[in-house]
Amino acid sequence: MAARFATRAIVLRTVAYGESDRVVTMLGATTGRLSALARGARKSTRRFGGGLGMGAEGQATLRERPGAELLLLEEFEAREARLGLAGDMGKTAHAAYVLELCDRLCPPRHVEPAVFDWLQEFLLRLEAGRASAERLRVFELGLLGRLGLGPALDRCFVCGRSDLGDENTRWHPEQGGVVCASCARRGDLLTTATRQALARLSRMALAEAETAALDRETNAGCRRAILGLVRTHISGPLRSLDFIEKMGGDT
Repeated sequence: MAARFATRAIVLRTVAYGESDRVVTMLGATTGRLSALARGARKSTRRFGGGLGMGAEGQATLRERPGAELLLLEEFEAREARLGLAGDMGKTAHAAYVLELCDRLCPPRHVEPAVFDWLQEFLLRLEAGRASAERLRVFELGLLGRLGLGPALDRCFVCGRSDLGDENTRWHPEQGGVVCASCARRGDLLTTATRQALARLSRMALAEAETAALDRETNAGCRRAILGLVRTHISGPLRSLDFIEKMGGDT
């Protein structure tokens, strides 16, 4: 008999499948990222409690399907439906972005409890408060760090120098982060203010994000650097960012 199991899970995305089904990708606390077929989810919400919306959190009951790549999602008991995101474009955009990051960066079926907790806390704080660029930067860097992809920010990645002081550096995401002026003549210039802000944000908890108070220029520099790093680990565009830019939003 196919194995049946349950896990706390956060819905990352859903895709219509056939006339009545959905394929649900979720991050499970004890399973990591996985995808499952929710039969009849487009026509009936009884087994899923109407809880398969963006970022919904709950208890998922799943079953392995012998010879099939997709699992079967038998039930989803929603505990957090993220109703606090509805009607707020800024919150919706930030939620869509962090969910897509987790979907694209987390390896399949690799248990990441620290990532699950990080995403859960971000969504709770976003729902209760306001969309914040500072919180988004803290989340991005925290996610990368928890996945073992965090950049070197306080020292040169090549020579290991940590006495960078106020000198401008170069950003080489494909090499792992900051490279000092002595080791690199090429690469995107990373100002001292941006490097120091990145280092500070990478050490912050989400609860501290509001104290970061980034000005527009420093936030833009941090955003470019982080996206450069993210794009070394994924292929193709981030659709949530394309949507934000088309809407004239700011992250």
